[in-house]
Amino acid sequence: MKTKIKLMIGISLIALFFLPAFTNYASAESDQISHKEGQDAITISTDFITLKLVDSKPHFIWWYGNQSTSDEMYNVQFTKIQEYFGADDTLDNYGELSGISYNLVTSEWISEIVEDDTSVTVTLTLSGLANDAELQFIINVYEVDQTVKGTDQIVDALAEVKFDIVVKDWVFSEGAAGLAVKSQVLESQLRNRVRIRNGTVAENGNTTRTMQFESGEHGNKKVAFYEWATFADVYDGVSKISTIAVGEAYIDEVAQGVGPGIPGIVHFWLTYPNYGDSYTLKHDPSIGIFPDAFIVPLYLFSIISGIIATVAIVTIVRKRKA
Repeated sequence: MKTKIKLMIGISLIALFFLPAFTNYASAESDQISHKEGQDAITISTDFITLKLVDSKPHFIWWYGNQSTSDEMYNVQFTKIQEYFGADDTLDNYGELSGISYNLVTSEWISEIVEDDTSVTVTLTLSGLANDAELQFIINVYEVDQTVKGTDQIVDALAEVKFDIVVKDWVFSEGAAGLAVKSQVLESQLRNRVRIRNGTVAENGNTTRTMQFESGEHGNKKVAFYEWATFADVYDGVSKISTIAVGEAYIDEVAQGVGPGIPGIVHFWLTYPNYGDSYTLKHDPSIGIFPDAFIVPLYLFSIISGIIATVAIVTIVRKRKA
């Protein structure tokens, strides 16, 4: 009898161990957003996504769930802002990059965190640029779905991070065709096979473009994304004066801030045609997770529960025979 009691206690403990994990996968419904600021990062978490801003700079690392680490970590690290030149508004090659340039990895950023009942906002500011220009990344996580004005994009509450790239008071060098912001896009854990590809027309919609992360570990499903609007607004003070088309370029440079030998890095540039001097440029990218790709189907929960029950019965029978 004592043996049976010990066995049943053991089975109960196993069930209690697995049940919270499956419950979390089956119905992760919470409107709570948490954040903390450490020496090496600002971290924002919901039940669906954890975002780390490395060194309080625009280096976004994110993964599924509210957990301290993951086998897959998706990265968009902004590394440079630079003018470009050429015969048109398009950045065509590395040779067109010239003029004013700043390294966003080595620059000193100022961070500010604001929290209210339904959102957390982190503002990263790089000031003291030429002609008193300023660069900001304004990062938002919401408890309620948001729309991006002028697009068909919906920012999914608790699973997506919307951020604005804001350039204030930039004075262009003579003859500059535009301004480019470089990022490095990658999956950094390298434990699973993760493919990064451009989104299709159906995935992008009419006014956005995307990069999709697909994971072999999750049946080659889309697990994460990087999205941006195809336009940016230009302001004179608080008044919008124009809207410009946002371009794209894929130009390799030496990888920064991720260590040597990291394969699969996409060197990606957002380009903004010359929009005039001393105005404010605002652009709307976002990053996020596809939570459904990580959810364990309910039928698997039933199967695993059945396996546990079967093992328990077989063990009891064997004990009785013994």
